[in-house]
Amino acid sequence: MCLTIGFIIILYILYRLYRHFFPTLNIDPNGKYVLISGCDTGFGNGLAIELDKQGFYVLAGVFIPSSVNLLKDKLSSRATVFRLDITKEEDINAVYELVKEKTKVLHALVNNAGVGTGGYID
Repeated sequence: MCLTIGFIIILYILYRLYRHFFPTLNIDPNGKYVLISGCDTGFGNGLAIELDKQGFYVLAGVFIPSSVNLLKDKLSSRATVFRLDITKEEDINAVYELVKEKTKVLHALVNNAGVGTGGYID
């Protein structure tokens, strides 16, 4: 019993030391823009929704055209949802112009979109 209480106290002290030397970063989202690709489903979609809730300006790229309206319905007016195919240079250039139009500084870029290729397995 005494050993268990001692172990819990040591864990608590270690936790407090960790929190003291490694504090949680609080980023003020006011006026900060985040560009996320691959927001159709999964991680990109969830991240776009969460960052929008936190107050960031979200620029969300989706591959499937029907996903544009689905994601727009979940986000606030701060968010911009657009069609993005990362394999097409004209889409990349359009996103570049969009970012230049919206802001001078991009706070974060999340390259979540991927290109799937198949091949033979030996």
